[in-house]
Amino acid sequence: MDKTKLVSNDLELPPLRSLDDFLLESARFQLPNLKDLEKWGNRVVNNLLYYQTNYLFMSVIIFLIVGSKAFC
Repeated sequence: MDKTKLVSNDLELPPLRSLDDFLLESARFQLPNLKDLEKWGNRVVNNLLYYQTNYLFMSVIIFLIVGSKAFC
């Protein structure tokens, strides 16, 4: 439990990854190999697990932006 924060008894929140790791320099963007769907599926799942806190944070920000535009 060195890099995760304990949210409740059984739920751990992974750390927020750096923007450099998530989107910029070290991010690897490439087309998936559609001939090997199992490998592609594993990569998607691993990405979602590794960056889940970033995706949650990004979703909240987008929701707030869209919600604030709806009331203007």
